[in-house]
Amino acid sequence: MFRSIVVIAMLAAGDAALISKPMMTPKTELPPRALALQESNVLALRGGGMIDQSMWMKAFSVFMGLYGVGFVAAPGMVIEQNFDTPYDKYHIFISRMAGAFMLTVLYTWTKMDVSVAFPIAYVMGIITAILGPLNAELTLETKPAHKAAFLMIPFIITGAMAF
Repeated sequence: MFRSIVVIAMLAAGDAALISKPMMTPKTELPPRALALQESNVLALRGGGMIDQSMWMKAFSVFMGLYGVGFVAAPGMVIEQNFDTPYDKYHIFISRMAGAFMLTVLYTWTKMDVSVAFPIAYVMGIITAILGPLNAELTLETKPAHKAAFLMIPFIITGAMAF
């Protein structure tokens, strides 16, 4: 089971590594006004954000995809690592369903234009962070490993920088 998770994670990471790298151009000395004008043109070309939306989408998809794979492939392990409570067949059932939905949404985003998928993913990330990790930390008995879910905070901050 663990081997399957590792293989799927490696495939997802390999797909993210296929991001095309920007071409390097020789650095020229420009006056400060021309440099500021050039930087504003670059941001306008990318849609105005300081962070490329497609790069953010790939990183966010890998992060959420690993959780989705965990929920589908090993829901008991995910529950044991994050919560100080026993699980039963109902927890396993609903965890697998949630993981399947998560992976389906991630796949759907790959078939959409980034300009459409990005705002949806960003809002989903905010809602998930509030209803998931934050709510769990405030209302449930969590284990220290659950703090890893707060890695969503950098995604929320960098996502805002991509608009």
